[in-house]
Amino acid sequence: MTIYWERCGVCGRHKPTRRCTLNPELRVCPRCCLACPKREVCPRPAWFPTIQVQARRRVSPSDKERLLEELLSRLG
Repeated sequence: MTIYWERCGVCGRHKPTRRCTLNPELRVCPRCCLACPKREVCPRPAWFPTIQVQARRRVSPSDKERLLEELLSRLG
């Protein structure tokens, strides 16, 4: 994916922009695309919010106790 720093056609800020689906002559930044009143009827919005979930490492209770004892021994 290539992101170009151009002037947003709505707010005028220099941000990464993409071409709007409803108005192809406009290049919009993520903020303006997400705030667009026509976003509900847009067939393919230029910007999608994504959430990245990081996998958490599970620690067993015995490992927790061992780590706690090791930390307490370092303090004492």
